[in-house]
Amino acid sequence: MAYLTRDKALAEELTQETFASAWANVDYFKGRASVGTWLHQIAYRKFIDSTRRLQRNAALMDRLKEEKHGAQENSNPLHRLTADEHSRLLYEAMRSLKPSEYIVLLLHYIQDLSFRQVAKVLGLPVGTVKWQTSKALKKLKASLTGRV
Repeated sequence: MAYLTRDKALAEELTQETFASAWANVDYFKGRASVGTWLHQIAYRKFIDSTRRLQRNAALMDRLKEEKHGAQENSNPLHRLTADEHSRLLYEAMRSLKPSEYIVLLLHYIQDLSFRQVAKVLGLPVGTVKWQTSKALKKLKASLTGRV
């Protein structure tokens, strides 16, 4: 995993996720391949998912930086009003989330903690934190669709 990620911390996290996923799905192991091959397949899928997630996050951060830079340069009152309205709608949608969903988004996206750090803070498994984050983002998307 370290060769794929070129990042020790990410490799450790993905290895942990791989074994957690294997343990959770051991009943589905049919024995058509060796356990090593099965684990490698799970690990590779975890790596691909991680790469996609990092690309999405990087693209989002780039967009946010561009918007922030554009907002600083743009003194157009209509642009500021629209940005303020979008922020208001986002915070309104976040307030409608369950506390557990709100806190994982706050810690991960606002406080910029990794999923592992959020899990440690909340005393939850990393998989649970990721699941709650995904669920919260889907609710936010549904809530904001058509409004922003």
